[in-house]
Amino acid sequence: MVAPLFAPLLAPLALIFACTANSGAAGSPAEPARLSARAAAGAKATDERGLIEIERRVAVMGTTLEIRLLAGERMSGLRASEAALRAIEAAERRLSTWTADSELARLNAAAPGLVHELTPALAADLAGALHWWRATDGAFDPGVGSLVEAWDLRGAGRAPSPAALRDALAVAGLTGLQLEGRRATILRAGLRIEEGAFGKGVGLDAALATLEGCDVRDVLLDLGGQIALHGWSEPVPLAVADPRDRDRPAFELLLSSGSVATSANSERGLRVDGEPVGHLLDPRTGRPAPDFGSLTVIATDATAADCLSTGLFVLGPEAALAFALAHDGVDVLVLEPTPHGLRARASAGLDGRLRPLIDTVTLEIVTTTPSRSPRTPQPQPHSPRQR
Repeated sequence: MVAPLFAPLLAPLALIFACTANSGAAGSPAEPARLSARAAAGAKATDERGLIEIERRVAVMGTTLEIRLLAGERMSGLRASEAALRAIEAAERRLSTWTADSELARLNAAAPGLVHELTPALAADLAGALHWWRATDGAFDPGVGSLVEAWDLRGAGRAPSPAALRDALAVAGLTGLQLEGRRATILRAGLRIEEGAFGKGVGLDAALATLEGCDVRDVLLDLGGQIALHGWSEPVPLAVADPRDRDRPAFELLLSSGSVATSANSERGLRVDGEPVGHLLDPRTGRPAPDFGSLTVIATDATAADCLSTGLFVLGPEAALAFALAHDGVDVLVLEPTPHGLRARASAGLDGRLRPLIDTVTLEIVTTTPSRSPRTPQPQPHSPRQR
């Protein structure tokens, strides 16, 4: 989990609008949305540059979206924040598999072999997912709906029988999707694409796109712990959580643009027969990925950060660091609890941008490809290489 280190801009003084609750949330039922402008008598109306400070907190995608920005004029700032919110809500309506009437849910329900004409937006979303699926050799794969059901990750959790796991794995994977421009075909019965590992990134990128050309700057969007920045002239201090205690910041990360996403199997508390069950599944084995701590990805766009925080966690620390060294615009921070404290390893692009906030931590900047972990599984029958 990543969070801004600075305090909320100002205490709420006036409720400017009251938005309706979202009925199509991608997770738990949405809470009433709130919109407030931090500019009124008795509060700091402007910063030292004469800009109006705007802050919103809204329930969307089954989590909370926080919008913070500076605008040259109050109503232009409110209009910009509204446009950003609407872009994320549109992504949710298109991608949510918690409802049967989204465009992605309808594609999942389609009979195999039938060609479907997608909207340009969903076609672009799936093309992006396919790109990172190929780039990670299938470690990122949102075609895991059958595995999510087998492990009951949307419920109380369960350990599937070997036969149930084999059946779920046999139909999982994006090898069951053919995408040619806007024409999509489900090739294998039982394939269900989950939006959970890329939907937030898609929404954040759409929100930032709406802000291009707006009279706003110093934009920070925080969607359930994934952060995207726009229009900052100075680095923003962000807190990266300790994987042993999500409420305790372990590092300060300085960032002025791009997006940050963190994955850790400790984020959700599912237990089966008294044992923890991780929610991050390795699509190559069908089983939860080993829990080594947490992995934070910093990327130039939010979709990349979202996809890679999952895919690189599945690959493991060594492969994740090697991936970052080989790909421009991607950096990685790995946090691993040890008997002596916290071991931190960061790719070279983060040198000088990290500051420890706890005593029992060691930080290593990785500049050469680390040796791969022997636990990395071999690709299973449905791998991108075999397409």
